[in-house]
Amino acid sequence: MFDTPARRARNVILFIGDGLSLAHLTAARVLAKGLVEGRYGGELAMDDMPHMALVSTSGVDSLVTDSANSMSAYTTGHKSCVNAMGIYCARNKSGLAHPRVETIAELVKRRYDGMGFGIVTNTEIEDATLAGMLAHIRRRSDYDEIVRMFYDAKPDVLMGGGKGFFLPKADKAGKRKDEEDYLAKFKAAGYRFAATATDVRAAAADNATARLLGLFHPGNLDGALDRVVLKKGTVPLYPNQPDLAEATRAAIEILARRPDGFLLMVESGLIDKYSHVLDWERGL
Repeated sequence: MFDTPARRARNVILFIGDGLSLAHLTAARVLAKGLVEGRYGGELAMDDMPHMALVSTSGVDSLVTDSANSMSAYTTGHKSCVNAMGIYCARNKSGLAHPRVETIAELVKRRYDGMGFGIVTNTEIEDATLAGMLAHIRRRSDYDEIVRMFYDAKPDVLMGGGKGFFLPKADKAGKRKDEEDYLAKFKAAGYRFAATATDVRAAAADNATARLLGLFHPGNLDGALDRVVLKKGTVPLYPNQPDLAEATRAAIEILARRPDGFLLMVESGLIDKYSHVLDWERGL
């Protein structure tokens, strides 16, 4: 009979840079620290990590992976196929009928009842990297089902964009195909709701906050370049968005109240703009 070794870490934080490559790190280092005569003016925070490794994330059906398949490999230890999370791909017609694989978040919930769990991103919270922590689904685009899975699993902290998929079809801002109001469901389940950076700060400062749902944008949040420098994109419509570092700090403050530690996954999902890599350096 096999078992895992005794637990050694109290808190675990998994940082994911969606689309992050060595080339992006080099660009971020040049922009943040400068480059003179072939020498960088300093290092990024991740350069100081004691260990580094490269991981192959190809799936069982394609050399080229995607966020769903690669995140599923991180969170389950099993290869899957493109667009799939938390499953072994089969020939079932229903995207919900494929054999399931336990994720690390589900393992935490099963083995450590007092341990907290949170997810933070600057993209839509239903997107594949975030969903890979909990979801069991063949098609990463089934956002309605992914939100339902979030609700069934009830992570202590959930912050990002994608508010429309929490709202019913009848709501003018709703993007769901049904009339389920998951924003109301989360509130009824005891979640404090945050719509702005101000709300996030207040929630983190309140010791009574045990569960937090933060939805700051109907889609992806605006990046640091648009939000801080250019003031473009959808910033005029949503001027009080938290940056990723601020949301992460708030999540840590809330989850740290759990008696048995926490698991937190944080995604910077907009690495195609170098400014998002700089978010880490500005605040963490």
